Amino acid sequence: MNLIKTLLATTLVLAVLGGCGTVNTVTATAGENPGKTDYRTQVNDVLTDIFLSAKAVRFGPTTGGNYEVQVTVANNGFKTRRFSYLFDWIDENGMIIETSMSTWKTASVSAGGTIVISSVAPNDTARTFQLQTRRSN
Repeated sequence: MNLIKTLLATTLVLAVLGGCGTVNTVTATAGENPGKTDYRTQVNDVLTDIFLSAKAVRFGPTTGGNYEVQVTVANNGFKTRRFSYLFDWIDENGMIIETSMSTWKTASVSAGGTIVISSVAPNDTARTFQLQTRRSN
């Protein structure tokens, strides 16, 4: 019985530590009409995904013609969650467009709450983005 408890505890610790440096990714492309769009999520850190999730993704052109994306992030947990996020915009050839805005930012969501994080494309041809999230301490 002690061996089973030890194995379970070890597995849990490895799962928690294994997820600390990993990121979850949301990817979407603007559709023909502004508004909500379909998106795809790649989960690499299951514990973060349990507590933080993308609830909606909205696209729309700005007055300058570049697209803006807004992502609603929900905290399904029972305490405030801090996380870091990074928006990458992708060109029509699938290449990441490097900009000075391509830096990790930190945000927090209160228990049971939602926030909206946003980014504006660096040019008017970028219609696809990736949002990466990871846990913050």
